[in-house]
Amino acid sequence: MVRIDARAPGDGAAERLSLAAASVGFGQSAVLALVPVAAERTGLDAAAIGGVAFAGAVAFLVCAPLWGHWGTGWGLRRLFAVLAALMTLGHGLFALALAVPNLPTASALALLVISRIAYGAGAAGVMPHAQAAVAGAVAEPARPTALGRLSAGLSVGRILGSLVMSVGILGTAAPLVALAASPLLLLAAPDLAGGPKAKPARMHSHGGLRGAGPLMGIGFALTLGLGQIQIVLGLLLQQRFGFDAAAAAGLAGATFALVAVTMILTQLLLVPRLGPNLRRNLGLGLAGFAVGTGLIACAPGAWLAMLGAVLAGAGIALATPHYTAALVARVPVQAQAAAAGWLASVHVLGQGIGALCGGAAFRIAPALPFWTCAALGLALIGAAARLRLDDPRHPVA
Repeated sequence: MVRIDARAPGDGAAERLSLAAASVGFGQSAVLALVPVAAERTGLDAAAIGGVAFAGAVAFLVCAPLWGHWGTGWGLRRLFAVLAALMTLGHGLFALALAVPNLPTASALALLVISRIAYGAGAAGVMPHAQAAVAGAVAEPARPTALGRLSAGLSVGRILGSLVMSVGILGTAAPLVALAASPLLLLAAPDLAGGPKAKPARMHSHGGLRGAGPLMGIGFALTLGLGQIQIVLGLLLQQRFGFDAAAAAGLAGATFALVAVTMILTQLLLVPRLGPNLRRNLGLGLAGFAVGTGLIACAPGAWLAMLGAVLAGAGIALATPHYTAALVARVPVQAQAAAAGWLASVHVLGQGIGALCGGAAFRIAPALPFWTCAALGLALIGAAARLRLDDPRHPVA
């Protein structure tokens, strides 16, 4: 765990904020693993479920900048209590839609949409304020490690969410209760004072948008593919291999957990050993994504589909830090925070649109979302090869 320096306001601040990040990750992966159960119990098809996920993504996009403005100066514990209430409401409505028997399809759809909007509105404020609090609580040399711990907390939460949902094979009551209670982790946040309000930086300086645009495009395309995988993988396992809804949800949950572990290990162990060749490493990551999704599309067995998902996750984990580093390095110093914020929004938008497109493509053909991802990955390799990533004196072409 990250150790806060002696000047930090309160011992264990980063560790406690990692719990807040874990709560967000838990909710994200748990809901994804429950997609087959939600489809079966509500009567909604893949396209409708994708639309529900898209509604949550839109809420996140709208609320993230609003929380950035309104939440500053509240005090972290007070702010996180409000965010926890919204997230709990969202999870509670989601559980209600699945638990009420013979609920009309239109009512179930309305409950699910409202649940994702409430959850997205609350979750949108967690990571930005946790990151700001950690940055203010530790000495400058320790900030990268502390912020990395937050990201690890998010990933650990995703793993736990997937694992907890995998026991849904034995019944969904306990997983749904755990899902609804998970935002209570936000109440462990340290009582740090908020900072003064400040205007966000704008990327209007020389080379800002010109350098950031293509890299944000790669980020959007990769998360578009990720959103498709997440929303339809469980449905593919159910349709192609004959699992019932509960078994497909359990297998999807186990797969998402394996993917999360693989992504963590890739970034902690592989990325540091590959060296600073950004173009090569980005190409390797995109190739892994393309091969992995292609393997899912044509897998004759469930274990091969799981292997494909793991390989695709490793590719995303390898590509993401490299296009992020290139993006931050190629915008002016005063615009770097704004660039990182825009990239986070682009990631959420990509996943939301991916969920919407994945559900629609699945309706046409179950393997179509994965073939689309494979083609997208191959196209991105060609696009990335044209980017001048390795010379920081020049913006991206």
